[in-house]
Amino acid sequence: MTELLKRLCNADGVSGNEKAVRDVIISEIDGHCEWRVDPLGNIIAEKKGKKRPLKKIMLDAHTDEVGVIATYINDDGFISFSAVGPDSIRVESLLSKRVRFLNGTIGIIGQKPIHLLSKEESKKLPSRDSLYIDIGCDSKEEAEKFVMPGDVATFDAPFTDNDGFITAKAIDDRAGCAVIIKL
Repeated sequence: MTELLKRLCNADGVSGNEKAVRDVIISEIDGHCEWRVDPLGNIIAEKKGKKRPLKKIMLDAHTDEVGVIATYINDDGFISFSAVGPDSIRVESLLSKRVRFLNGTIGIIGQKPIHLLSKEESKKLPSRDSLYIDIGCDSKEEAEKFVMPGDVATFDAPFTDNDGFITAKAIDDRAGCAVIIKL
């Protein structure tokens, strides 16, 4: 089960871009049940028993995860972004997070350097709109070689198993998927 959970959590699946997770699930269930993918990308799987039941049971889980989408690149190469998925990502949890764009480009979510903050700014959390992604470029033109507005990124938090204490991105969603796959 741990290996399956690892494969599911390490697959990228920012809302609207869940193909990698869907492919892992299909590779696990193919040949064990009837399945299809609907026009919205949902996997509909059915495991039939030996006789027709009086009532059917439906189990469901979701594959997507929160992420970010590049919205603008400024002249200094810093990338503005918006949240993708549930808009419940707290600002304090975004600061200094590593993100990985689907093309592999790594960035760090940051804010104005502390030595440039006013006394008032340094006493409160920054607004989400004041945060940016730094991919290490010095100009808009250089950054656009790696990232364009509309590109999606996931949080770069690989699966870690520390003697049975597991941390990973999207573990809540993917644990539900793993349980259903095993069933």
